[in-house]
Amino acid sequence: MRPLLLLALAIIMASCSTFVPVSKTLPPEIRLPDNKGDFLFISRFNADSLPFNNDNKVEVFKLGHNAFLQGLSAGFDTSRYFHLTLADTIIGNTAPVEPANDLSATRAEQLCTIHNKGYLLTLDAYNLYFDQEVDVVKLEDGTKERTAYYDLVVETYIGMYNRYGQVLDRYRDELRIQHDKRSVISGLLAVGPSMGKADKNAKLISDELGRKFIHKFYPVSVVEQREFYHTKGFSRAYKAYQMGHWAEVENELLPLTRSEESKIAGRAAYNMAVLCENLNRLDEMTYWYGVAQEKLGDKMPTWYN
Repeated sequence: MRPLLLLALAIIMASCSTFVPVSKTLPPEIRLPDNKGDFLFISRFNADSLPFNNDNKVEVFKLGHNAFLQGLSAGFDTSRYFHLTLADTIIGNTAPVEPANDLSATRAEQLCTIHNKGYLLTLDAYNLYFDQEVDVVKLEDGTKERTAYYDLVVETYIGMYNRYGQVLDRYRDELRIQHDKRSVISGLLAVGPSMGKADKNAKLISDELGRKFIHKFYPVSVVEQREFYHTKGFSRAYKAYQMGHWAEVENELLPLTRSEESKIAGRAAYNMAVLCENLNRLDEMTYWYGVAQEKLGDKMPTWYN
């Protein structure tokens, strides 16, 4: 964050507002009729076709790919409403690490019909790679010490079709884990770790990434930060918010929204919008946010989503 922005933020927080947590429930990333479905899963990845000369590297890709499939199946096993069948069929004879072309509608429909499934998921790409970041520390003698940090990253691309072969969506997901760190000698890049020796971490993060896919079908709870006015008459509402006494917060704020002083009424309306968002009273949140915007104008706090 830029120094001037930090200074401005510090001034804001010191003078009239601070930040409070807001709990939100986001809708599922994948929404289906009746919130249930039977899926067929086809992998289009074949590690034997990877263009690598290193047999150990190919083996790590195989282990990671299999771990992803196992994790994906295990994740669906936890659901009562969404079921997955892993098909033995491998479409094509390639090992794409970049998204493959979509299946034809005819082929996708045929697969759903043969296996009597409502939906088809296809693993269109699977990849493992190292992401490097170099940290530079200036020593007392003026020299610089450089350390390269490596994350192992697993990346997948999955396509989703309905039983008529229509593409519904595509999903790119990744997961990373701290894998290694190495000193950088004489300003040169460090020699990176070997993918052929990354089998344990590859299996670990691939399995976890597979297990996470089922979460796309369910609402997600997140916590975000919102500005909240806490001085000049708002301290009691702020303290009540910190304690989770929502009714008390509302009782403190409502009279202030009717203040003849536009700034006070606008700030109270803004705080009410924050409270209503936290309580998932979204229609009221929209109303109070509009009132605050009308009264505060360009002095309205930015609402980050």
